[in-house]
Amino acid sequence: MQFLPRLRIISDVYDDTDSDQSSAKVSIIDTVSLEDQTKKLSIAIQEEVTSFDGNDSVLRLKKNFPYELRDEKDRRWYSYFNEYEYRLNKHYRNTKRGAWYEFLYPNHSKKSRAERHLLYKLDMVIAFYFLMLCWSKSVDTSNYTNAYVSGMKEDLHMKGNDFIYTSTIANVGSIIFQLPFMYLLPRFPAHIILPCMDMGWTWFTFACYRAKSLAELRAYRFILNAFGAAYYPVSQYILGCWYAPDELSSRVCMFYCGQLLGTVTSGLLQSKIYDALNGVHGIAGWRWMFLIDAVAISLPTAIIGFFVIPGVPSKCYSLFLTDEEIRIARTRNRLNNIKDAVPKEELKKLWDLSIWKKVFGTSTFWVLVVFDACSWNNFGSTGGAYSLWLKANPDYSISRVNQLSALPASLGFFYVILCSFGADLFRCKWIFMVFAAIMNTISCAILIKWDVSAATKWFAFLLTYFSVAASPCLWTFINDFLRFDPQIKAVTWIAIYSVSQSTYAWIPTLVWPTVDSPRFKTGYISSLIFGAIYGLWTFVVLYFYKRNEKRNALNNGIIIYNSDKEEKPAFVENMLTEDEDGFYYRNDNI
Repeated sequence: MQFLPRLRIISDVYDDTDSDQSSAKVSIIDTVSLEDQTKKLSIAIQEEVTSFDGNDSVLRLKKNFPYELRDEKDRRWYSYFNEYEYRLNKHYRNTKRGAWYEFLYPNHSKKSRAERHLLYKLDMVIAFYFLMLCWSKSVDTSNYTNAYVSGMKEDLHMKGNDFIYTSTIANVGSIIFQLPFMYLLPRFPAHIILPCMDMGWTWFTFACYRAKSLAELRAYRFILNAFGAAYYPVSQYILGCWYAPDELSSRVCMFYCGQLLGTVTSGLLQSKIYDALNGVHGIAGWRWMFLIDAVAISLPTAIIGFFVIPGVPSKCYSLFLTDEEIRIARTRNRLNNIKDAVPKEELKKLWDLSIWKKVFGTSTFWVLVVFDACSWNNFGSTGGAYSLWLKANPDYSISRVNQLSALPASLGFFYVILCSFGADLFRCKWIFMVFAAIMNTISCAILIKWDVSAATKWFAFLLTYFSVAASPCLWTFINDFLRFDPQIKAVTWIAIYSVSQSTYAWIPTLVWPTVDSPRFKTGYISSLIFGAIYGLWTFVVLYFYKRNEKRNALNNGIIIYNSDKEEKPAFVENMLTEDEDGFYYRNDNI
């Protein structure tokens, strides 16, 4: 039993409970190593103290936390494009970096050795596992297209738009069955939920190999996607609870690289399997791929998940993290103003109207829905357009088609890494999102024209994965918007994902009909429009993000005022003391 994950009951660095209504609110764990590391973190203890200034506004000040006092009278118009202007104060942002790769670990020189080890472990365990998980799902999803061009179409007598309709039916299964996770996600441990769903995914992936008819295949794909409904929102929910805002894009990039790796793997595996196993024991090559995918890829990934998914810092089940590292993760979340969980008894009923008012009654939800919906529908290779174009060329054999199908996704690795790592390196997501949208619209414009040289057409197809290159940046934006309330975060994540994915369930049937193969002019026009909106909408999201962070500037360590309009806030003199480093700290006598 010692090898099974269990809830880690760990006394925190601080304790907010009052004994006999006494004024003592803080008790420090008497651990030398912990005391040392918290000094290096400079924010070891967060004690929230309620006080009032002249306007009776509630102040929540953190002990041992550096506050930046910022006069905005000379603020320039171009500061609008400074994404983290109100999210990170100068104490955090002004750290000099050493080696170029240290952007992966911001403020590396200020972090304690224990915190650095925590980040290394998180990367090796959480980020790498979600890469594996996404790879597993992507192999099977991509294999559907590869199977179609490798004999499944003929064996199951698929014709007309059967290919795109089957994909739509599968997507409907995912949309419907992810809705229960609005309730499940904040209440039950992810290391149980996600692997159990993966076991169902594995079984119905295995079932696809024995499909004897199109109707049977559609039933299997529907149920399979129903079991796969959780892995996108749950994985993003977990990642957002462990990483700081300028660490997250790079880690979500690893998750997304798993999807691209699955696309590449599926094409190459299908090619080898078709050559080596087609007809062996009377089983077609495309059936062997589903069989191998289920037994050799999906099943091991599901089993591993029971042991490596750690939950969230406040409710941790990890076998790999020490008590000290869990405490540091909780401290990091307090520093970054991230709330990762609340006790079950404090969760509201899902049908409580106040939850839905907070979700649907805010501009944030609708802004992010438009953003995510455009992200889902700007992909220039929806409906297997590239693979079907290859198949239409009589010079390419089935094996060659499967091999070449991996090319765009292989380049996609570079595109995703460029945008995601660049976003964390320069602490600026929006510019890479706009750049990716521009490249995607160029690709779609060429394919709309179609009557171009073969080299130009190849160039356009090889750019198609710019349409998804900035997805990690998008998900990082969503995570940061929703970091304040775990229950609202769960409901909003699922709602955004469901609404966006539902558009992906019906739009492709209208604009990517299989009978238009291989040109798909309407599909590329649609992708160009969604891609252009996506690029322009980035500035709308940036506006709402900056507005949201300005409202929460004090919690982010930034005290804002304008000396032309108002005096320095009274609480700065009364409750804070300026230190030698030029930052303000809460008075010890408060």
